[in-house]
Amino acid sequence: MAIQLHTVLNTEQSRAASLIDGPVLIIAGAGSGKTRMICYRMAHMLEMGIHASEILALTFTNKAAAEMAMRVKDLTQRPVSELTASTFHAFGLRILREQGELLGYTHNFTIYDTSDCAALLKEVLHEEQLDPQAHDIPAMLHLFSNIKIGRMAWPSDCSAAIKAVYDGYQEHMKLYNAVDFDDLIMLPLRLFERYPHVLALYQKRYTHIMVDEFQDTSLEQYRLVQQLAAVHRNLCVVGDDDQSIYSWRGANYQNIILFETDFPERIEIKLEQNYRSTGTILQAANTLILHNTQRKEKALWTDGHSGGRITRLYPEQEDDEVQTIIKEIRSVLYARNLSYRSFCILVRTNHLIPAFENGCMLEQIPVQVSGGQSFFERKEVKDVIAYLRILANPDDDMALLRIINTPRRKIGRSTLAALRSIAYQRHCSLYSAIGLVTQQTDLYEHLRKEPLKNLYDLIETYRSALFAAGRKKSRVLRALMEEIGYKEYLAQEYPNNDQAVLFRYGSIQSFIRLFSQWEQDGDNLSYSVYDYLQRLSLHSRDQKEDGDPIDALSIMTIHASKGLEFDCVFLAGVEDHMIPHARTIEENPGALEEERRLFYVAITRAKQDLYISTCTQRKRNREVVPSVPSRFLSEIPEDLFQEPAQDFQLDKDETIAAFNALKRRLAEKESS
Repeated sequence: MAIQLHTVLNTEQSRAASLIDGPVLIIAGAGSGKTRMICYRMAHMLEMGIHASEILALTFTNKAAAEMAMRVKDLTQRPVSELTASTFHAFGLRILREQGELLGYTHNFTIYDTSDCAALLKEVLHEEQLDPQAHDIPAMLHLFSNIKIGRMAWPSDCSAAIKAVYDGYQEHMKLYNAVDFDDLIMLPLRLFERYPHVLALYQKRYTHIMVDEFQDTSLEQYRLVQQLAAVHRNLCVVGDDDQSIYSWRGANYQNIILFETDFPERIEIKLEQNYRSTGTILQAANTLILHNTQRKEKALWTDGHSGGRITRLYPEQEDDEVQTIIKEIRSVLYARNLSYRSFCILVRTNHLIPAFENGCMLEQIPVQVSGGQSFFERKEVKDVIAYLRILANPDDDMALLRIINTPRRKIGRSTLAALRSIAYQRHCSLYSAIGLVTQQTDLYEHLRKEPLKNLYDLIETYRSALFAAGRKKSRVLRALMEEIGYKEYLAQEYPNNDQAVLFRYGSIQSFIRLFSQWEQDGDNLSYSVYDYLQRLSLHSRDQKEDGDPIDALSIMTIHASKGLEFDCVFLAGVEDHMIPHARTIEENPGALEEERRLFYVAITRAKQDLYISTCTQRKRNREVVPSVPSRFLSEIPEDLFQEPAQDFQLDKDETIAAFNALKRRLAEKESS
């Protein structure tokens, strides 16, 4: 039965969902039912005869993409396996899998995460005879990323040596048959530029394209979808410039202006009805964001009730702030019979989180800290993944360097230096260099060959076993971890701490179990180890991990809260050096509007109750100094705020009188 859009969506949502041809710009305010509208729009496309394989929907997390596809399947009651609902990076990966050989990459290329890139950069610095300790590795990687994607030119004061390091870094990536996350966007663009027939192939394949969270796209991501949509021009972008808060990672909310220029025939629709927050919260958000000049005009509104006023808290210092907020949470929780998952504490910077986490721990309040270490980021798990990577792609030098002495194999620094030299001279990977050393008996006699040969034979043996194992690769991996004695290695690393050994080896077993579940999944058509490793790399891009929800208080940065909602939100540290952030404004005075957008996002996470906490003084640089309330608070009408309910201390007579009055009321209730 066909979906009647006007019966399940409001007027503007229905209009947005029904317009499936031509360019469409949808400005979707916070809490306006954007995701619901997008899913109905895709379901409507399918009902109108557009084939699922012709639809491309791009968003920013794998979880959101999977949820989108599942909701469309539920709405249409038909298979949607050919529908491409994906993140930008996963889509770029798909293109490279299909066409990467044109750029010289083999099908088993590796995706390097941040730690892999940092390790590679250190290796290149060594080769260029530069001391890695003397360089800021994260800053250098950030510079290289900006150069690679064309976000900036080389700074005038940048030395020729650093430019040589960049060239060496790029050369090694290609040599190791590896790509980083920037490459997953830039290499498809390079393919489209060099090979027009490849671009034409994807233009023909995807006749209808949608982009969610459009304000968070980078210029390069926009270029990707703009080129894909250039022929059919059926491009729908959905976003809210008021929620653009990721410029530091390349997001460009002005892509909306580029879209308007590139698609002048576009139709623009605004979704302003809010289904999340009370009228008071929306009024605060609307009046705040009006102070930004570079924005699309809009005003959120609701059919719901106005709700109570926003509560201001004035603790003395950080410790008082923690205790004050915990006390308010408990008060609301018991008064309204809510669960802990209904509450969230939001902060501008990470350094405020530990105090709240510790305070909740002491009060036995369950917490969930967003941005906490992922299971796949644990050292022991990264070790077993490195072994899997080296079996899949022996030329992956970063994986080899991670496992070469894990456990210890008596391969010393001089041997490693010699291997690097051989690899550099022969223009090959470290693994190939080990092969040369172990197979040519009359050469490299100064090196200790036995540990190198043992490692080479180990990898060769288990690599062969892995590719002969079908859907039982996890057994090969388990046997490998047992043969190398990883548990014994942990015992050496954590002497006299059996619990640590059990915990960390338990992580290894858990990973192997997850790997086994994946390869045994009957719905998993591909059980390629390359596919699994590439999924793992993309998974690390998602800060939100899947799993059953637990009843815990959420503590997170405002950036991490984007897209979430809670009944009761506490904004902590709402002070002028915190938000707007002093260093951000110092480095870029133009960032004030983005800081205001960040505060707007924080306010609109609240559904029912919003608390704003400002300390009167705070410790900075080991010195207690007065704190000034955020300038953004003065941009919100004063009549929207209230003071917290005061606690009154009763004397002895008042306590007895109150107790007797309570007894009388209970007696009257029973008699009635």
